[in-house]
Amino acid sequence: MTSAKSIMNTQVITARPDMTCDEVQQLLTINKISGAPVVDREGRLVGVISVSDILASGLNPGWSNSVEQALLDRMLAQEGFHLESIAEGFVSDFMTRDVVRAFPETSVHRLAELMLHHRVHRVIIVEAHTNQVKGIVTSFDLLKVLKERPKSCGGHAPSQCKSPVSA
Repeated sequence: MTSAKSIMNTQVITARPDMTCDEVQQLLTINKISGAPVVDREGRLVGVISVSDILASGLNPGWSNSVEQALLDRMLAQEGFHLESIAEGFVSDFMTRDVVRAFPETSVHRLAELMLHHRVHRVIIVEAHTNQVKGIVTSFDLLKVLKERPKSCGGHAPSQCKSPVSA
C-alpha cells in the first residue's frame, strides 16, 4: 500500500506566525504555491496559510469560503498570485489553525479521504510525537499516483483489484 512517505514532498516551504501579510504574499508568489504550513521556531505545525486565507481577510466576512472567493482564488492562480496588499497584520492573525494533517505512514487512500472530507488541496505530514513538519501531499501528488495505477484495475491498487470494476 502506498503511503504518504512515498509521495510527500519533503522540501516544504513554510511560513512563520510573525510574518507580515506582505512577506507571506512574497513567499507564496516566489515559490508559485497557493499555501504553506505555518511553523513555530522548533518546526512544529501551528497552522496553515493560503491565498484563500489572505483573500478572506480582505473581503467582506460573508464572502469567506464562498463561490466568489473560489473564483478570486482561480483568477489569482492564473495570474501567478500577483496579490496587492489585501490584508495587514501577521500570519498568526489570519492563518487557519485547524490544520488537516497526517503521518508519514498514512495511506494514500486515507489522504484522499481527508482532502475530500475537509475540502482541502493539501495535507501536512507531521511526526506523530513532535508535530514537526516532515512533508506535504497535495491533490496534484494524489493525481499522479492515481494516473500510475493499472487501468485494468479501474484505478485501484493491484492488491485491491480482485475483479474488474463496473461503473
